[in-house]
Amino acid sequence: MNPIAQLRAKIAAWYQTSDKSALTNVAFLAAIALSTLLLAGVLAVSWWSDNYAPAVEVNGTSISVGEAKARGQIESFRLDLESARIRARVSAGTLTNEEGNAQLQQLSDAGTNLSSQLTSNMIDALLVAQLAAEKGVTVDQAAIDAAWTEEISTPELRLLRRISIKVASDPKSGVPTEASIAAAQQRADAIVAEIKAGGDVSAIAKRESSDSYAAEGGRIGWSSKAEDPLSDPGYAAAWDLTAPGPTEAITQSLDQLVIFYVEQIRPAQVDPNFEVSANDAKIDMGLYKKVVGERALQAALSTVVTAELLVDPVEQRDLSYVAVPVPQGNSEAEEVLARHLLFSPNDDSKGASSLDAADPAWAAAEAEAKAAYDKIASGVSMESLADQSDDPGSAKNGGLLGWAAKGSYVPAFENAVWAEGLQVGDLLGPIKTEYGYHVIQFEGRRQGLTLRMELLAKELADPTVDFDTRAQAAIQEFDGMTTDNLGFTSRYSLNAQIGSAAWELPAGGVSSVQTLNGQLVIFKVNAVEVRALTDEQKSTIESSGFLIWLDGQRQIATIAIDGKVVQEAGGSPAP
Repeated sequence: MNPIAQLRAKIAAWYQTSDKSALTNVAFLAAIALSTLLLAGVLAVSWWSDNYAPAVEVNGTSISVGEAKARGQIESFRLDLESARIRARVSAGTLTNEEGNAQLQQLSDAGTNLSSQLTSNMIDALLVAQLAAEKGVTVDQAAIDAAWTEEISTPELRLLRRISIKVASDPKSGVPTEASIAAAQQRADAIVAEIKAGGDVSAIAKRESSDSYAAEGGRIGWSSKAEDPLSDPGYAAAWDLTAPGPTEAITQSLDQLVIFYVEQIRPAQVDPNFEVSANDAKIDMGLYKKVVGERALQAALSTVVTAELLVDPVEQRDLSYVAVPVPQGNSEAEEVLARHLLFSPNDDSKGASSLDAADPAWAAAEAEAKAAYDKIASGVSMESLADQSDDPGSAKNGGLLGWAAKGSYVPAFENAVWAEGLQVGDLLGPIKTEYGYHVIQFEGRRQGLTLRMELLAKELADPTVDFDTRAQAAIQEFDGMTTDNLGFTSRYSLNAQIGSAAWELPAGGVSSVQTLNGQLVIFKVNAVEVRALTDEQKSTIESSGFLIWLDGQRQIATIAIDGKVVQEAGGSPAP
């Protein structure tokens, strides 16, 4: 017998003489051990996915799921904290009930959108850290400590009043003259002097001011610095004051001077409820301070980038555009144009749906509709019968309903106007709906708005087509279309999407269709020049240039959410 056969025989003999129950127990315990290992592996993978898997990733750096959850708790806590502070201000009289309710509603809306906003915040935090490192921007501990103190404190509040002095305009030219400007300045200086001498600001405002606050003695109300429009020179001057009192007269516009008066100041103070509330909410304070530090870093980066964007001259583009609002529903859907006459039972379209189908008024309405159908079929125009229609809105336009996307009408009407093979002028009906009986005249069908705009963009890009002339003609073809020339515009005075697209085009170039703020936009670069920034452009850049720049950087980043890439890296946004 060979060695292998001998080994098999020994194992068989051992098995025959062994304790079978012991072997069964060993096998059972082995199965349990294996199951435990498998379950532990599943739990480990699940635990890792729930805590350490990347929630958001930007250009290779990420924030884990566990940290994202903790950040969500922080943002929810901040909303609750701000709500409590708003209610406290209403109780203290530094916010009216109406103002408080409006701010609370904004916070409620923010809470509804917290998930998407949190994702955006995390993307920006990662992106800002990368961009700051590239530019060598850092924040020291003192800046972070200052930001943290601001976070845990109620803000400084100021009670403001305003006096507006109207500058008289020349009756012929319609604009102020040097003499009227000088007179207004002299009057304003006298008012400031009167206030500094102890004059009653409320009485002076009622006597001298020309704006809507005059009736309340110029009282604007209590506000924090973050709530006031600091791009307004009057508000900026009011917040530059270090103690209660008046500002100097400030030129608000060519025809208006303003004087702001700080009546009271309630300094910022550490919120006594902050620490208790944070502990109750089980907030990760280390992460919270990190988030505050990220905001401080973004503020530092904003300062550096804004200064860079304000260095002129810069390349500017002279832009013209056409824009059309995107209708509710699907802008891709085909559209149909129809006229109709509606004959409702008892001439009441709103009450028709609640009327019994056997009610004689239905038969009477159908008879009216058939009579109208026969008249139109014999050559009478629908427009001439429109005054009989129980739809007053379309009756004013000869029964015309206007272009409507597929799916806009109730089923029976919808099926009728979208039937295959219809020709312009075809008469349909009577069609019964919940509103009554319709006599319908088919007027036409066309492609969806987006496709028509894409075709227009191709037409406008043809060098033989004059952009302005064709744009003016297109106004008659597109409901709500507008067209204009923006003149020379700097990149960071524009929406980031338009800026990115415009700076990819040469002089004479026409863009594809861009979706922007609920509108479909096509623009043309008329000319490209290096020019100095205007005061208006500088003001726009100072207030929003960094956000436009950051938006452009965001558009070219590689971004993944929950492990799925949602945006690939793009081209350079640099002008």
